[in-house]
Amino acid sequence: MGKILLCCDGASQGNPGASGYGIIARNNEGECIVAIEGGLGITTNYYAEVLAIICAGEWVVHRRYTHLIFRSDSKTVIEAFKAKRIPWFSINRWSKICESVEDLELCHSYREINFSADTLAKRGSRLGKGYQDIYNSRPAFLSQIENENQVYYRFS
Repeated sequence: MGKILLCCDGASQGNPGASGYGIIARNNEGECIVAIEGGLGITTNYYAEVLAIICAGEWVVHRRYTHLIFRSDSKTVIEAFKAKRIPWFSINRWSKICESVEDLELCHSYREINFSADTLAKRGSRLGKGYQDIYNSRPAFLSQIENENQVYYRFS
């Protein structure tokens, strides 16, 4: 109750290549409160994944949300944040986010359960560096968003 779920993803068209991030934030009732796609310019996929979490954190802190759950399909990035071994350029930004919140969780999910953020990140990679498209509800191009009561399958 009272937490904001931030599904984050980064995408790079090449490694390195034109990169972007996607964020979809939902409240505890499952309603989409914001969807963001942003351009990062040329970078690696790993940095795009890191910056997706940083940008999501800065967005929620700016709006004074203090109970957060970050979800990403990059297990490597989630573990780096948990171990406090993130890239040097993001340390100060992440510290400011952590100082501004009361409760913060970092969760890994499979790509099949993070498809909205994945779609936004791919669209973001086509934007110029520093550009963002912000939607204050579920964008029309997302025909559906993840549902906690939905069963998803992963075949390996």
